[in-house]
Amino acid sequence: MNPRQRRGVLLLLVTLLGAALTFVGVATYVSSVSSQVGPMTQVLRLTTDVEALHAVTEADVEVVEVPERWAPANAVSSYGQVEGLVAASAYAAGSVLQTGMLTDPPGLTNGAREVAIMVDAETGVAGRIQPGDYVDIIATIEDEETGARTAQIIVQNALIIDVGVATTVEDENASGAFSETQAVPVTFALSTADSLKISYAESFAVKLRLALRGTGDDAPLTDDQTTYGE
Repeated sequence: MNPRQRRGVLLLLVTLLGAALTFVGVATYVSSVSSQVGPMTQVLRLTTDVEALHAVTEADVEVVEVPERWAPANAVSSYGQVEGLVAASAYAAGSVLQTGMLTDPPGLTNGAREVAIMVDAETGVAGRIQPGDYVDIIATIEDEETGARTAQIIVQNALIIDVGVATTVEDENASGAFSETQAVPVTFALSTADSLKISYAESFAVKLRLALRGTGDDAPLTDDQTTYGE
């Protein structure tokens, strides 16, 4: 083996040794980082913003791996844990889902009835209500003899369980003329007595409006607070 060949072999050995040392160094670093981070675990993360009572679907979430030490103790790890549930509040994309962030959809309690009525899209709803909200239902009543009108809260603290899509309906006024308006089907969970009140009002009231109640406001109104007019 001539000197040039020996130098070539020596260079090759040095290169291989350098590569081996680099590999050992990287492996040692990765092992060190892994030992510091600890084992990984799967969590479910939102891929989009969701509103309160939004029914969480597979399209809204993704499974990601995070260090177990950084995952919340009650983090959700699979879609099967959230299927059929709704968001308890509004959450931003990127939020890691936890069991306390989800709840059963609002529904009927024992003795309640599901009642749906059409409400004016502008004066009755105005895009502000959603399932889970509580509202007072206000009916504008017109006296057949005098024509005097009064506004009456006919049902207090009514639970909304569904809000439909606005649709065009025809209304007939006192003179028999028809006009088109936008109305939204709203479904409530009501007692039998309140179901009758709202059904009667839908048939004979001049107008129905919904007054949204604030969170935690379930105080009953007094008689002088429920009627206004001539």
